[in-house]
Amino acid sequence: MSSEHLPTEDEPTPRQILLALQKALQDNSSLKRASDEEVIRQLSVGGYLKAKVKPSLVADMLEIMRVGGLGLRSPVLQPCSLEEFWDADAGRVSGGVDLGLNLEWRGAPDLYEERAVPKKFSNTITLPCTDLISAAEAVLRNKERWPTHLCEAEFMSQSTGLWAEAQPFVVDSVNVHRWASMYPLPIGQWALMEYQEINDVLEWSEVLHVLPFEGDEEAMWALRVERTEGTVVHVLDLFGLAEYPTEWHQAYEVPVAGELAFSVRGKGRSLIEILESAERWWGQFRGLTFRGRPPGSGTWASCEEFEDALRQAVTKVRSEGGKVTQESVALHLYTDDRQLRDWMKRFKVEWAEVRNS
Repeated sequence: MSSEHLPTEDEPTPRQILLALQKALQDNSSLKRASDEEVIRQLSVGGYLKAKVKPSLVADMLEIMRVGGLGLRSPVLQPCSLEEFWDADAGRVSGGVDLGLNLEWRGAPDLYEERAVPKKFSNTITLPCTDLISAAEAVLRNKERWPTHLCEAEFMSQSTGLWAEAQPFVVDSVNVHRWASMYPLPIGQWALMEYQEINDVLEWSEVLHVLPFEGDEEAMWALRVERTEGTVVHVLDLFGLAEYPTEWHQAYEVPVAGELAFSVRGKGRSLIEILESAERWWGQFRGLTFRGRPPGSGTWASCEEFEDALRQAVTKVRSEGGKVTQESVALHLYTDDRQLRDWMKRFKVEWAEVRNS
């Protein structure tokens, strides 16, 4: 976008227009198919906006809403998609519903192969992934509540949009909402400046000021945990970074679960404990592709790749002065010792040989 529209003192702000559009679309879903001119007319006729607004500003916000999709553009938190298909009486996913093409899970077959809903989805009580948005600390502290899947729209892009909109902006500008609708969400300054919409960096200074990192970091999901102790507010921001490990992922813009990034403001051991829980939970998804997979891919591309990562983890534990155990090494691979043993069995890697190398 070449220019940033800032409303005058008498005009509604972009956020006020966004809220008005959300309410109007909630009351009358047919407006989703209406022309911009009709939507603008209905905002006035329906009393959603009292003050006169420039059509160009409403058109900008409509464009952002269409790009953003669920979550940020909805007046209420969208629930996990599993809830829509769960049959409480039968205690399983509704008959005939195949979630295989909607969700990714550990060990899922390639998209090009025949897929079936895994038993942990079809024969167990579903754990809504969106609980992480509404109760991040409570879910991360309780391993029994950790979701084993992540809905792309309902959890991942919804969480990034809501996190972005909650930032302490001094000025409510259109570009604030343009940024919040981007997915994966640029949370590094360099990542944002690479977007083609950024023609004039000065017009994006409000957004650049709140970004927690300086590099090319992009978030697949974002969560905020706040804790108040007396008059002090401690804040922990958590991000699941997007990675594009191969030329295939880069060409088709297919993100893979990357590292866990975080930003802490304040002190307190309680926030560190939540961070450690988040690392263990997110570690289950490391290496998974969330939007389809190239043929032949898996958690590790090859035995050599796994063994190389395993040996690096062993070296890392030793350099930190720790005892080389399967538990300590597994943490550096963002998993647990049980999964580590599964990988070693799959790739026929002897633990004693790696440990003593």
